[in-house]
Amino acid sequence: MVILGWDVEMRDRISESGVIEDQELAEYYSLMAKRYMRIPCQRVLSRIKAKGIEKGKALDVGTGPGIFPIFLSKALPNVQFKAIDLSPVMVDIARKNATEAGIRDGIDVQVGSAYSLPCEDHSLDLLLCINTLHHLDQPIMFFNEVARALKEGGGFVIVDFHRDSSPFLIWGFNVLWKLFFKSHPRAKEGFLESIRSSYTLEECRDFLKESVLKNWTLSTRTVEMWIESTPAQNNG
Repeated sequence: MVILGWDVEMRDRISESGVIEDQELAEYYSLMAKRYMRIPCQRVLSRIKAKGIEKGKALDVGTGPGIFPIFLSKALPNVQFKAIDLSPVMVDIARKNATEAGIRDGIDVQVGSAYSLPCEDHSLDLLLCINTLHHLDQPIMFFNEVARALKEGGGFVIVDFHRDSSPFLIWGFNVLWKLFFKSHPRAKEGFLESIRSSYTLEECRDFLKESVLKNWTLSTRTVEMWIESTPAQNNG
């Protein structure tokens, strides 16, 4: 489909690297996340509270600058957060952000992979993965790791873009993204790169069905898809 001369058809997924090694780019993303991610953080918090999770162990996968675990650890002081990212640069920035927020000792941030989560079997009460799934070329392996890591009845919130979003929504969000990130040429193109590397709803549903992860629900909000845990008696 072409909107105002702009082609937004995205039939085939184009893989995007999940590792940011550029210090300047990482710091820019951190600055913008601290400035604009409060509402998304509150949305995730509302979903966690709806699941009744108020204590225990949590892991944030693909934490980037650590904005989500920092925000959530303040709102949920009885939840012990660990956060991982493949990028050593981002891990250093997340640690710095946690220190600046006054909670450095409350969050364990380390380099780690979504395919090998740094936790024992069935040890987590909560797993988060926000805007990271599109970086993963083997999502079934990740979903299997989520199943391994969570306690029975543990909760998860996985949020990402989906490639089959409305072209009109993609166009609109891309315009807003470029306005917000206009001062950095590479970051300015980040939204479309993420959309192109994301999965469709059908692809993601098939991955979930092929994995051993159970008790999930898949829903959409604008250009996002939300994969969340459901009560144990309700299978996905």
